[in-house]
Amino acid sequence: MALIGRIRANTGLLVGVVTISLILFLVGSDLIGLGMRTSTKDFIIGKVRGEKITLRAFQERLATLQHNFALQYDRMPDESEKDFLKDQAWQEFITSTCYAQVSNALGITVSEDELVDMVQGEHIHPHLKAVFTNPETKEFDQRQLLLYLEKIAQMPMPEQAQWHHIEQSLAKTRCNTKFNELIRHSVFMTDVETEAKYQLAHTYLDIRYLYVPYDNLPDESMNMTDTMLKDYLKAHKNDYQIEECRGIRYVTFPITPTEEDRIVLQEELQTLKQAFLQAKNDSVFASIHTDGNPALSHLSLTQAQLDQAITYPKDSLKQGMVIGPIASRRTYKLYKISDLNAQAAKPYQLAVIEKILTPGDGARDKSFRLADGFASTVTNQKQFDAQAVQDTLQTYEAEIGKNDTRVGILSHAREMVRWLYNDARIGKVSPVFELPDNYIVAVMTEQVKAGTASLDRVREKVRRQVINKSKAQWVINQLRNIPDTTLAVIANKLSHGAQVLVTEHLKFSDNTLKRVGLASKAIGQAFALKKGEKSLPITGDHGVLLIEVIERHEVQTPNKLTDDKYDQQQLEQFKQVYYIPKSLEKFADIKDYRYRFY
Repeated sequence: MALIGRIRANTGLLVGVVTISLILFLVGSDLIGLGMRTSTKDFIIGKVRGEKITLRAFQERLATLQHNFALQYDRMPDESEKDFLKDQAWQEFITSTCYAQVSNALGITVSEDELVDMVQGEHIHPHLKAVFTNPETKEFDQRQLLLYLEKIAQMPMPEQAQWHHIEQSLAKTRCNTKFNELIRHSVFMTDVETEAKYQLAHTYLDIRYLYVPYDNLPDESMNMTDTMLKDYLKAHKNDYQIEECRGIRYVTFPITPTEEDRIVLQEELQTLKQAFLQAKNDSVFASIHTDGNPALSHLSLTQAQLDQAITYPKDSLKQGMVIGPIASRRTYKLYKISDLNAQAAKPYQLAVIEKILTPGDGARDKSFRLADGFASTVTNQKQFDAQAVQDTLQTYEAEIGKNDTRVGILSHAREMVRWLYNDARIGKVSPVFELPDNYIVAVMTEQVKAGTASLDRVREKVRRQVINKSKAQWVINQLRNIPDTTLAVIANKLSHGAQVLVTEHLKFSDNTLKRVGLASKAIGQAFALKKGEKSLPITGDHGVLLIEVIERHEVQTPNKLTDDKYDQQQLEQFKQVYYIPKSLEKFADIKDYRYRFY
């Protein structure tokens, strides 16, 4: 460990102790791939720019993120938060790999002297500064940092390895920063660009425009062949790109609480109510026994808020009394008046216990038998559909991506998604899946590859575009046969619902026109016109436009635009840094196999 050796040579300090997990908490997001044990036999969970990401490395990275989450929130993440952390871990692998490869290609490195300076010199890395900042004085204590670094050489090997990983992560972060700064400083604004942008920002148009909506024109009676539709789709394939997905049809068997479950809950509530009355610390008791969010087990309410929470005579409320259970669907609440203070802004202090009516084993067994009976009866999609009709079951359909966690309106459905991408095939019926409130049986109906959508998937959209294209050409041909005159006269000759509209003080940054909707293309062309000049016909998404500029409101360009040039350059540089990771990912040839394991 070169850095530790340099530190020991430069310091003769006594040993200090600081928890290394604090540093890992701050720089953990940069520890991607550092010190990860890899094996040629390890499973591959993905590839980025040809570089393999192993399942073991991903699991270790995910474990670090979950550990950091627990440090920050003093609890382990729930299921939805775990899904978020999985996506975060994956994104960090992508970003790290992309940056590492471009940095290597450009020869961007961090020298040993630079790394030493980052941990003990004049330019301490912000992550380290944050750890060794006195929480009371808010001042960075470099002496404590150096004491800690001296201690590392005497620590067990695992902790020394952790510090080595931190060294590498700091170097990676610095390399990424250098690359971003290289790109950022390559962006500049010329005087001509600055003046042009200034003029656009301070120019307003008053325009008159003729608008012919496609909907006002009759659909052509032309014979719409598949060849015509396919030709259009091929010519506009970038507008019809889709991600890989699979189609699924499924039936649900709700797990509904029985009357026995209701009786059991009512008995529990009555017992809990008596214990609540005797509780010494209302808030603690409520937070321990609630099924809801413990943070919401103590409320401070005004009169109006109290009326919304409970319906109870206010003059009979007394400190220590318990109200309830109050039912709202499957939720039951007990309220205890912890304190009453008429002089306070929020006079009512309440402790709240929330209990949820959940299905018992009997209810689950009943629903499972129905689901299992259905699944054991059908073996293909035809039988699936027929049996659903026979059993009067509602069928649902959804298109599912390989990293989805939901299926239609169903949450916590990751196991269904994994089955769909690992074991399913078109027409295959699934086993019974257990979700929090339902048992599910499904059948795979379709497999869709990423790329240009098939004509069958987008037929109606393509058909509508081809029809609109034909309508636009008809309008343009009619306009060619009308002599140059006022827009009002042209509209009268065209008929078919042609309208003449006026918009004043139109800005270049605007993207909509009255009655037209989105019209960025038309607005851009309008700003290229002179006063009194008409545009050529403009084909929009919903109709054809013809624009005439009534007036251009322009300003005199100042002799000096120093401040504007600086602001514009800063904005453009900010955009570059924002788009760099997206651009790197676009060409990273990312292969995502997470669905095989999660």
